[in-house]
Amino acid sequence: MKRKSQKLLDLEANGKLKRPRIAVKWTYFNEQGYLTMTALSADRPSIDPEDDLFGHAPFAKNLAQSISRYPSNDGLVLALYGPWGSGKSTVLNYVQHYLDQQDEDKRPVVVTFNPWWFSGQENLARAFLGQLQAVLPEKYAGFKGLAGILADFSEGIGGLVELAGAVAGVGGVVGHGLKLIAPKPKDVPALKKMISEVLLKENKRVLVIIDDIDRLTPEEVRQLFTVIKALADFPHIIYLLAFDREVAVKAINQQTGLPGERFLEKIIQVPFEMPPIDRVSLQSALFKRLDEVLIATPDGMLDHSYWTNVFYEGINQLIKVPRDIVRFINTLSVTYPTVVGEVNPVDFIAIEALRVFLPGVYDVVRSNQDKFAGHKPDNRYGGSRDNTTQEFHAAWQKNVPENLQASTMALIQRIFPKTEDTGYGGEWIAIWRKSQRVCVPDLFPIYFRLSIADGEIRRSEILDILNSVITPNLFGEKLCSACLVKRPDGLSKVRAILERLMDYVEQDIPAEHISIICNELLNIGDKLSLPSDNTGGFDLRNEQRVGRIIYHLLKRVENFQRSEYFKNGFNQGHAIGVQSYMLGIFVEEISKQSEINSFSLLDINSVDELKSIWIEKIRSIDSSELLSNSQFSRILRLWQKFGSPDEVKVWCTNEVNSDEQLLIFLSHFLTQSRGQAFGAWAVHNQPRLNPKWLDEYLEIDTVAERLQKIESEGRVPEFATVAVSQFLKEFTMLKDGRNPDGFGAFDD
Repeated sequence: MKRKSQKLLDLEANGKLKRPRIAVKWTYFNEQGYLTMTALSADRPSIDPEDDLFGHAPFAKNLAQSISRYPSNDGLVLALYGPWGSGKSTVLNYVQHYLDQQDEDKRPVVVTFNPWWFSGQENLARAFLGQLQAVLPEKYAGFKGLAGILADFSEGIGGLVELAGAVAGVGGVVGHGLKLIAPKPKDVPALKKMISEVLLKENKRVLVIIDDIDRLTPEEVRQLFTVIKALADFPHIIYLLAFDREVAVKAINQQTGLPGERFLEKIIQVPFEMPPIDRVSLQSALFKRLDEVLIATPDGMLDHSYWTNVFYEGINQLIKVPRDIVRFINTLSVTYPTVVGEVNPVDFIAIEALRVFLPGVYDVVRSNQDKFAGHKPDNRYGGSRDNTTQEFHAAWQKNVPENLQASTMALIQRIFPKTEDTGYGGEWIAIWRKSQRVCVPDLFPIYFRLSIADGEIRRSEILDILNSVITPNLFGEKLCSACLVKRPDGLSKVRAILERLMDYVEQDIPAEHISIICNELLNIGDKLSLPSDNTGGFDLRNEQRVGRIIYHLLKRVENFQRSEYFKNGFNQGHAIGVQSYMLGIFVEEISKQSEINSFSLLDINSVDELKSIWIEKIRSIDSSELLSNSQFSRILRLWQKFGSPDEVKVWCTNEVNSDEQLLIFLSHFLTQSRGQAFGAWAVHNQPRLNPKWLDEYLEIDTVAERLQKIESEGRVPEFATVAVSQFLKEFTMLKDGRNPDGFGAFDD
């Protein structure tokens, strides 16, 4: 529908563009019959280099070798810088893995400390020293004697570090620091010397790994770096710190008022930057996880060409680090199973990408359906450009980060063609609806409600109805059953089904099924014509919806076959109302054959033959069946037009001999018109039944006399109350010389 950008076309032509593949083959169900949901991916780092997806393992291996080969006995502080979610924790795990593979004499004792676990406690310094006290003697027998010394050192240094930080203006409250000083004074320098002697004697390297520093509060960041600075000169101890440098710098600036970069330079001796993630690896990891999430997607729903454009033009720019994939996949794992099969998978991925990464844009789209869903207005005939809409789209784009504005708009235009400068006309709606696109107004809410509303037609239901065609009676039964189901808006389910079936008429229904469907609709079509589904003069009636399906299906058939198909359908079918509607179309087309570019589905001889078949069917049908048909008034009119007016009038006179039959007859001619009194704001429904409408079928004076008697005797049943009242009212108006069809006739 939308052209690929020249960049994408060039990449594809040169073989440099690897199309993202989403395999959708299998569907799994649990014992209750519900679709299973892909297990949520916990936000945990990888621990085994065998599972490396982003090229972290080689970097971690080199870092581990550098640590084990460090020649000096002096303490050392290393830092691993990287933004949030870039894989720092994974690198730390891989470093431990490679160190564990080394010989015992080269393998350091590893102490891991995650300060975030202790966030919010009174003294982070004591928590850190407590970790050393617990782990070092446990992991290495030569450090057994350190337990007591570290306990005393922790008690003394915990308060002193806090106090030092406060007095030096590095943050904290002096009073708070004083509370942390142990009641019994400790000789901290002596204790530190004792610890150093044990470490030198054992000659065993210790690696202290500290992660998630950037998750701490600014005060806790300051406190942790203060204690590391105080302990950094222990022999044989190497610190490996992982954090987002920008976050730490801002925290230190906030707490100390000093330049954060300078503060870190005094502590960090060897800084490392996380190696940039290979985009191909990042994309490959995303596609692999998408395969898992979308595994239940029905065959044929995923358009790979469309996905390629949506991904590379808009989604690709939103995925920057591995954690983005985890967040995104976790979201899709929860939301997609609730609407699988009812949404276009590519559009749904795009909408959820907006929700996760650009929530502001997501809210704008969700709250402004009219600005995004639907088709472009037709301005070919002098329509002006909608400046208000242009200003609307320009306004929300300003709130998108500048580096994402172009790609975000490209994504929006791709999934919502209405927002393009060129746009697409109304003829595209049926195509988009068949693909379950988000740009279809009646499907738009599903993407944001994450559920199918009561009465909505599921795609699977439409496909089930179409697949039932191989058993014609079953096809008809499914449609008739839908007549009994009411949607929340009061309309029947069959009305919506007939609308959706039109999406498949042009090319998706197999040619061998055309005659089956047409015959069945010409047989049961009248049962689908429900008066309750008529919402007004501009709305289609169900018999028209049925007729459209038949008409457009048979347009696909060769000319010489159409006549035979219709003859079979008229001869075998009982839907005289639908048949009358089709006849009306054919007669109108024949009458316009002299016009330029006119089209007629059937020739005049075929139409005349169908008229004869239909009239014979009317004559043979039981009168009660004809009177109960919801399209009775149109059937009479066409019978009179195609047959003999005298014959029709005789039939009508004979059939209304009983009062009950007369009231049924009369009720078929009652209509509703919308009126508005002069100078009034309110619009009201006005019942109408002009006696002149019956003049060609019955003697209206006789009818009026009978109705007056029935009414005076109180024998008017509820279903005919309005019809009788309106007929007599307009009969009186005619007698008084007033025209019921005149302007303002019912303003009083």
